[in-house]
Amino acid sequence: MDLRKYSIKGVVACLLLALVPLSTAPAGATSTVAPPFTNYYDTHQGIRLLGNPLTNLVTVNGYPAQYFEKGRIENHQTDLTSPDWKFMYGRLTAELIERNAQGSVNNTSMTYADLKVAMQPQNRQNPPQNYTGGVVAQGEGVFVPFDSYLRAAPGYLVPRYFWNYINRQDLFPGGWLHDVGLPMTQAYPVRTTKNGVERTIVTQAFERSVLTYDLLNPLEWQIERGNIGSDMVKILNLSEISTGSIEIPAANALVTVPVHILARVGEPGEQVTARLTWQDGTRLNFPITVLRGEDGKGLVIGNMGWGAHPQPPTPPTQPASLEIYNHNNVLLAQQPVVVLNQNEPSAQSINLYWVVQRDAVTVTPLATTILRTEAVATAALNELLWGPLTTTNFGYYTALPTPQEVLAYPGRQSDWGPRVTLNSLEIVNGVATADFSKEMKAYGGGSTRVYLITRQITLTLQQFPGIKQVQISIEGDLNALQP
Repeated sequence: MDLRKYSIKGVVACLLLALVPLSTAPAGATSTVAPPFTNYYDTHQGIRLLGNPLTNLVTVNGYPAQYFEKGRIENHQTDLTSPDWKFMYGRLTAELIERNAQGSVNNTSMTYADLKVAMQPQNRQNPPQNYTGGVVAQGEGVFVPFDSYLRAAPGYLVPRYFWNYINRQDLFPGGWLHDVGLPMTQAYPVRTTKNGVERTIVTQAFERSVLTYDLLNPLEWQIERGNIGSDMVKILNLSEISTGSIEIPAANALVTVPVHILARVGEPGEQVTARLTWQDGTRLNFPITVLRGEDGKGLVIGNMGWGAHPQPPTPPTQPASLEIYNHNNVLLAQQPVVVLNQNEPSAQSINLYWVVQRDAVTVTPLATTILRTEAVATAALNELLWGPLTTTNFGYYTALPTPQEVLAYPGRQSDWGPRVTLNSLEIVNGVATADFSKEMKAYGGGSTRVYLITRQITLTLQQFPGIKQVQISIEGDLNALQP
């Protein structure tokens, strides 16, 4: 076989002088395939097609995904148009080229920037004579136009051995165009050294993979997929994804908007973005500043809602993903939830009382939606303790101690948590006694502050029939809330 016929007229010939074998999994790679992909990985030669997993489950463009040595697999079940298209390989080759990535391809002396040069239009082959579209056999290969609809256009010749490989139904059930993508360069010979011996192999870049052909490999492994997943993880520093967690809401919890968030992620003082993505594509982005938690590490506490949006979306009840990203758009933590539509019978509207910012002694109601419950008074107080939306244009704030105040309070003890919580609510003969955790002491005193705290709690409780009088205690002490 004359490998020279597949070169790109010298464009990359000078770039490929010292190729090395494909690398093994990098240190720190996880050994767990995420649950959405486990069965697919096991039944489609996952170790061959994808290699070892490098990250935990992440989100890419709104889709659950996971990076492996040889690629990124994505779960597109939400917009499924074919049973074979539930999972899709990410367009990593194209993405790395578009980024002008300077990292090497498969630990070689060639970079993705070099591939960008190789895929320039002038290096594409004109279609065969009388060609009208689709793919067509030509010589020892198959001509494929560089067009996602396979319309008549210049393109690339895919050698027969690569063409037969990408058309294997056992490996690529979604079809070559869906699972591998269009060729992005011609096939060309390169030099590589394996076990101390230099030899020639052929490589060709596709949108979702870089393929190599080595005649001296065992028959089943003569064609291999390059480690472009490893390259992307390195370039994006995805190996540095935080092991942070979202404590509230719990996994698969039924929630309403506003959504309460307590997460151990990020670095104190940095700005992160909480993102709620409904299954139907509705998305809510919410900026939050990371606090310094009790342990000195990053802590996110917020009340995530639509703010002053004049007509907030009201998608139907459905699964959603809550994610937190840092300023580099790296996923720090995520949690699956189910978001309840506010008009469902299992939702109910209540009033919460907030201090009006323009008048520091006025408390006014604002309606919000919560899960329907018989213990509605308790639910209302718990809702009140989360405060108004973290960012809002309504001009409301709370006199109850915020997490920032609790964490910075000079008198805090080592056993204090990051926020005020409700210990209990007892209602006897029309008298409601609300007992709060010790973090309530971070209010710091002052007659106006005590008055406003009392008014917020009292008015929130007195909206419910049967509550005529309200008492407030801290850790059982009815006299703890003093000016």
